[in-house]
Amino acid sequence: MPHFDWKILPLLLLLTGCKNKQSPEYQIIVSAEQASLRAEPSEKSREIATLRRHETLADLGEVSSFESQIIVGEHFYQTPWIKVKTADDQEGWVHASALRPVREQSDWLLQKRLICYFGKNLSMRRNTLYKKFKNVETEGQLLDFWQESVTLRDTFLVLLSQRPESGFQPQFNWLNEVLPGFIYQKIGAGSQPHLFADFGKWQQKVLKTNGLQDNIFIETCLAAFPTDSIESFFPVWKFQLSESESASQLGTGQHLRMLTQIHQALASGSLFAPQLLVIKDQILEDIFGKNQRYWQPQEKILEELGQIIANPPKCLSAPEREAFSIRQKMFEDPGGNGIVVNLRSGE
Repeated sequence: MPHFDWKILPLLLLLTGCKNKQSPEYQIIVSAEQASLRAEPSEKSREIATLRRHETLADLGEVSSFESQIIVGEHFYQTPWIKVKTADDQEGWVHASALRPVREQSDWLLQKRLICYFGKNLSMRRNTLYKKFKNVETEGQLLDFWQESVTLRDTFLVLLSQRPESGFQPQFNWLNEVLPGFIYQKIGAGSQPHLFADFGKWQQKVLKTNGLQDNIFIETCLAAFPTDSIESFFPVWKFQLSESESASQLGTGQHLRMLTQIHQALASGSLFAPQLLVIKDQILEDIFGKNQRYWQPQEKILEELGQIIANPPKCLSAPEREAFSIRQKMFEDPGGNGIVVNLRSGE
């Protein structure tokens, strides 16, 4: 009879336990009264089994690439689907609204949504960035965090805009939790979401960092969006005409004030120069744009242009100063130069 080495018994038992059980981090519980285990992530897919409340499942780490809306009684739920394994080794998909993790995790559903919409790599990148926020202590670190946040924000928005029609209007309120200092807003009557910088929150952060360049950069951003401190498609130098159209507010003094603010910010140091110059270019485009229309009457526009030419902010280059003089002459005869002014009169 072969000799059995009893010393390896604990190891065998451990391996057996690992095979049949996962650690709490990978266990989930059915939180609904009951839920369907389906062959594919769809309500129309074949039902493999009916799961009961408090049943423990293994999270297999797969998330559907879309969310589904399910109505249970009077309640409406929108979540992705999670691939799981039951205690008797049946694998399938369950709507995440019917599940919760064994080990409490406040952002469990958010993590699933991040993977659903953006994939695992971008989700990990977001999580790494999110953890950095509380450790930002210097103006240089804040600049790095700002740049990474804006890049990731823009990447997320491109991916969201490229998603196929889902057959329903998705709810995106969860986007408020994705990036510190950014707030979700729905654009227009459609479902296209957007994340705008909440400069009020950024100001709270820069007041706690070492250095002043980040303070004056955020102050410049606040000057551009003074109404509610939240970024939008209509900064202070634009007058909103519709959900997608605007007219220049040249003639109200806002362009001169913003260019002066940018000069002061640049004079404090070069750390945020690229970001400040982007804002400057947006202001100049609002003045010189080929198809730009103007809300104010001719006389007000000429008055502000005259003020800029007489005392040009030092952030303007010599060619830019020359362009102002040329534009001033064009506004002396707006009709002859194809320039639409005084939109506010309704004429």
